[in-house]
Amino acid sequence: MKSVNILSFLLLSTTLSLVVFARSFTSENPIVLPTSSHDDDNLVLPEVYDQKGDPLRIGERYIINNPLIGGGSLYWYKIGNVECPNAVLQHMPIPEFLGQGTPVMFVPKSDYGDVVHVMTAVYIKFSVISRWCVNETVWQVHDEDQLVLTGGKVGNENAIFKIMKADLVIEGMKNVYKLLHCPSHHECKNIGGHFKNGYPHLAIVDDDKDFIPFVFIKV
Repeated sequence: MKSVNILSFLLLSTTLSLVVFARSFTSENPIVLPTSSHDDDNLVLPEVYDQKGDPLRIGERYIINNPLIGGGSLYWYKIGNVECPNAVLQHMPIPEFLGQGTPVMFVPKSDYGDVVHVMTAVYIKFSVISRWCVNETVWQVHDEDQLVLTGGKVGNENAIFKIMKADLVIEGMKNVYKLLHCPSHHECKNIGGHFKNGYPHLAIVDDDKDFIPFVFIKV
């Protein structure tokens, strides 16, 4: 009889512990469960949202904008003696860098649905209406100077980016994120800004505090 009572007590204690554990995770602190133990891109992670509160969708066009004072939207620009635009620049509130930005689209590395999730691998490409330079739109990072350029290829490991929620509160803005460059088998690094030859480029930054915050605006 004593052994039965002890067994019942252990079963009851285990059940209560599981209930308490489950209640400690609310909608604000969800349990993240991997759908595969071998592929980080298949983690069940929160969606990325635009400024209207809608999730970013694969195949839709968005403007990426720096919401800080002095910041602006990202755009595609030709630097040097090249046929196609090759630089990812940031508009600024000075005459030579004013503008509305160039829309981008997101291409997932893995098939995880029709929306973009935080910290999942994506390729970013400028969305151009004409066929002009259409094969030169995918973002990548230049190995030598660490600038974000175009001319990458979907499937190229150096063209993989991820979107992470930024721990920032900016008045009038919601859903603020930062971009990371995350080539396979390497540590992710923040995307910040770097002036080179007078142009406001996007570039890899080593200090975690130097990242540029971004918001997404559906076109």
